[in-house]
Amino acid sequence: MTQTEPGERRSTEPAAAAPAAPRTVRKDIQALRALAVAAVVVNHVWPRHLPGGYVGVDIFFVISGYLISNHLLSEVRRTGTVRLGSFYARRAKRLLPAALLVGLVALAAAYIWLPFNRWAVIAQETIAAAFYAENWVLAAKSVDYSAHSEGASTVQHYWSLSVEEQFYLLWPLLLLAAWAVARRFGFRHHRSLTLAFSLVGAASFAFCIWYTMTDRSPAYFVTPGRAWEFAAGGLIAVVGHRLRERGTRPLPMPVRGILQTAGLVLLVVAALAFNETTPFPGYLAAVPVAGTALIIASGPQRPGWSPVRVLENRAVQYVGDISYSLYLWHWPLIILAPAVLAREAGTADRIAIVALSLVLAAATKRFVEDPGRSRLLRASSPRKVILATAAAMSAVAVAGLSLTGAASAEQAAQEHRAALLASGACFGAASLADPKGCTDPFGPAEVANVGDGEAPWFNAPECSPAPNPVMAGQQRALLRCDFTQGQPASETVWLVGDSHAEQWKAAIHELARQRHWVLYESLVGGCPLVDAKRVAFMGVPSDNPALQQKCLSWSRDLAARITAERPNLVIASTFASGETVDDGTGRPQLDQYRSAVSRRFVPWAAAGSRVLVIRDTPLTLDHSTPDCVAQNPDDPQRCSNPRSAALPPDPLAEGVRALHDRRLSVLDLSDQFCPGNTCYAVIGGAHVYFDRDHVSRTYVKSLVPLVSRRFDAAVHG
Repeated sequence: MTQTEPGERRSTEPAAAAPAAPRTVRKDIQALRALAVAAVVVNHVWPRHLPGGYVGVDIFFVISGYLISNHLLSEVRRTGTVRLGSFYARRAKRLLPAALLVGLVALAAAYIWLPFNRWAVIAQETIAAAFYAENWVLAAKSVDYSAHSEGASTVQHYWSLSVEEQFYLLWPLLLLAAWAVARRFGFRHHRSLTLAFSLVGAASFAFCIWYTMTDRSPAYFVTPGRAWEFAAGGLIAVVGHRLRERGTRPLPMPVRGILQTAGLVLLVVAALAFNETTPFPGYLAAVPVAGTALIIASGPQRPGWSPVRVLENRAVQYVGDISYSLYLWHWPLIILAPAVLAREAGTADRIAIVALSLVLAAATKRFVEDPGRSRLLRASSPRKVILATAAAMSAVAVAGLSLTGAASAEQAAQEHRAALLASGACFGAASLADPKGCTDPFGPAEVANVGDGEAPWFNAPECSPAPNPVMAGQQRALLRCDFTQGQPASETVWLVGDSHAEQWKAAIHELARQRHWVLYESLVGGCPLVDAKRVAFMGVPSDNPALQQKCLSWSRDLAARITAERPNLVIASTFASGETVDDGTGRPQLDQYRSAVSRRFVPWAAAGSRVLVIRDTPLTLDHSTPDCVAQNPDDPQRCSNPRSAALPPDPLAEGVRALHDRRLSVLDLSDQFCPGNTCYAVIGGAHVYFDRDHVSRTYVKSLVPLVSRRFDAAVHG
């Protein structure tokens, strides 16, 4: 992943002010590069086999911190300064050609093979990657990088390159500042540098631990939470330079071997023991960072029994040589493979992905990376290089914007087609009402999935923030929607829950318009509605105490607000079937949920409100339904699931039924997704799902007539 100059990836053993001595390749660092990229690739291709392989990125960060600091220290000791223009130009020449090439190829491949509803996100992230801001884009989206979720862009892995480029931009400035302070106040340079790197590292490490505990997903990507890993490498470089200045004798070979063995053990343990549930980076990132630091700090020599020596064979060294290009190519191939193959990649396909990645990496190294070291490019002035860099990055931006425009045009066309079809008697859920008149209701989709246009989260023009919002941490979680159309409000209704309540907004808004409601919406994704702490989601432990507390605060504030407001009706739904809650009693899960439902809903009913729970929708199990349909356009039934597996009990609905309270009712629309024993991905030519677990807006709209009838039966029947 990290590409460096020849001088940066070789040891700089001579003391300061001495003429440059011949440099030898540090095979241990090349081996570390090979281990790092192999860990990342295996983790992405076979995540279950090496669950902690993502620590390869941490290895790269420490290597980069060491090599760049070593290079900068050599220059500043030799010349008294760092020529920033030349430094930045060298980084651009080494890194950008391959990165921009892969980004453009991946963009073109996405246009050819991926459904148009993914073009816009891929285009936006490709532009962000070209300008080395991808990590901040993913942090803003709170992407779970270890989840390998559907919809990942072809350049999502550029986040780490973005972090590195930001480091390259700022680190020379820090070094020069520390050097200037030492010169101004008469400090020893190495002490000033050690203090500066240590302070940055300590502050970054503390921030990393805090942010990981607070909000793990964005914490994985942000640069301030990763700076300490570069600082660790930088400190090794500073100490190494100082020891060489003093003529300190090298470490004895047995000590070097012990350090290298300990470092390698730490790396292997992290790669094998860590997984997607590990609170990472956090303090546990110190394990791979320490392992890498021990190996680098031990120096290039090693005893014959050191395990690092095993990694000095030609094959491993070659993988280290092509590690940057290998990192670039492997991820787009993983993302594109299911679309190209029109099926999920099997074992043979995954092996082919790795093989093709190696071939493309070798070619890129030979024909793109290596020319960056040619005399022609070395002779280019920093100004010319920076201008060429800006032009290349702009070209990627133009290509990305073009794809975004194509996506918008296609989306508009598909939305227009959907609007025309929606009035038909056999479109969407309407096809289930007349199985004889509507032929093949489970046949191919008549409208392509329209991406964000199908997203259930949207704000109607009638909605605006309520003046006294329910608070979820710092999140304002209350909208007031006036659907009275100038008429007296017939009823005040609240819609509450998580995104599985939000997915019904298209239908509920239509009911609200027809019935002149004033509707309040308090919807917070990932939070249970009931009065209990969520300790796991889809079997994965919840390790974010701050989020758990935020959810409890929101649900309790909401409960008090509804009790005080006494609306006519409260409509609720959550992804309860995926939640594991704990009220501290140790009782069976369903019993705990029933008690939590009672504590939450009965006070509302006692205050005079009706409560309607919408039974949760079927799961799509282990695949993304829209992507599956795109891969099987002529036979979407290949994307269907057995009702018994896709429709587990909904604890929220079951809890309401168990109370036998006439003021509490359940609206169950399962038969509109799973007629008979099968749950379908396409019904009446409409995509049923927007993504892995949310219903598309088009299909929800097609349910409005039925929802209206069943709503009256459930609430007033």
